[in-house]
Order: sequence, then structure tokens, then C-alpha cells
Amino acid sequence: MAENEILESIRGRIIVSCQGTADTGNPFHTPEHMLLMARSAYKGGACGFRANTPPNILAIKEAYPQLPMIGIWKIVEGDNEVYITPHMSAVDTLVSLGCEIVALDGTDRKNARGQYAWQFLGEAKKKYPKQLIMADIATLKEAELCAKQGADILSTTMCGYTEESKQFKGVCNFQLLKDIKEKVPGVFLICEGKIWSVEDAREAFESGADAIVIGTAITNPMSITQRFVDLAAKVK
Repeated sequence: MAENEILESIRGRIIVSCQGTADTGNPFHTPEHMLLMARSAYKGGACGFRANTPPNILAIKEAYPQLPMIGIWKIVEGDNEVYITPHMSAVDTLVSLGCEIVALDGTDRKNARGQYAWQFLGEAKKKYPKQLIMADIATLKEAELCAKQGADILSTTMCGYTEESKQFKGVCNFQLLKDIKEKVPGVFLICEGKIWSVEDAREAFESGADAIVIGTAITNPMSITQRFVDLAAKVK
């Protein structure tokens, strides 16, 4: 599909993030598990997927080649905070796997090479001008910076996970969606993170999101259970 066709295929719809890591204690983390998540999401009507690492991406792409894939590769380099597709070899690999969309950290933080993440995103877009590049941002400033670097899609993925946005840990920043829609018109906007209910999803769309990525609330039984257990402990 052409870039515009990909964007139109996900506009106003739900993308499911199929991720899981063993280091968090999550029993669901293998490519086989990710494929089962994707199959469930597909049967539920998801229009596409977000997945991490080449093996997981390949498993889902092979099963659902007709659906857009947002590919990422989380690579932790020492104690550096920038880990979502942080260098060009990771971008090269995701492009070679046929990911319709490649997502990178787009925050105002420096990567392991001393370069601001949003600057590196610009380099990736210059190398792959016909590849849809998505910026995972946390603030309006970062949205504006990434848009100037050529990002095709802005996503609120990192809101709540950076020092500047830590007040939104655990909750969706709907105002950020409104601000981006006003200040960065014309860029495709995705809401990702802290969407826990259909009411949250509705508010995200009403706040300006062109599409929504949902992960934990759909695909992480361990975290879903923990939320209810925590609630039960508070009301005792």
C-alpha cells in the first residue's frame, strides 16, 4: 500500500500492541505468544499491530501480511533512556522486514551517541523518505520538533515516561492530543498509552486522535489482574 493508503486504513480505528517481556515476569513474551495475541486482536477487529523485535514482528507479519505493522526494536544501551529503535541498524532491519510504519523515540533526550532522539529520527526519515516514520513523543515541544524533522506520524507513547511528563504516569494526557492537533496541523496523530476503557478511547478520538494503539489493557493478563488486585486492596 502507498503511504496515504496505509494511513487511511488505520484512521479512526484501533491498533493493538502485541508485546511482552520475560524480564517483567510476564509469562507471555515469545513469538508464539505474540502471534496468539495478534490472532485474538484480529478476530476482535483490530486494523493493525505494533510489535517489538524482529522475531515477534516476523511471526505476526507472516500471518497477517495485509495489515499494517508498526515495528519497533527496543534496545537498551547501558543506562541510556532512549531505547525505542535507537540506532540506524535497528531502523534498517525494521524496514527490511516490511514494516509499514517504523516507530522511533522522538523525545528531547540524548541517545547513547549523544544525539537528541528527535534529531536521529530526522536522519532516519532522510535515509528512508518513502517509509512512514512514527515519532514516540511525550510533550508538545517534542511533537513540534519531530514534525519539523519529517515525522509522518506523531504518537503520545512516551507521555508519562519522561521527566517532563511524569505527572501523567498511569493516565492518558488528553490535553496533549488537543494541543498537538492545534499546533501541528496536518500530521497524523496516534494516541498510545494509558487507554484503559472504551470511555478513554472515545475521549481520545474526541480530543483529536486519528487512531489509537492499545496494549496492556488488551494483551497483558498479568497487568490487568494486578490492577484489579490493587483496587481490592484499597477497598478492604
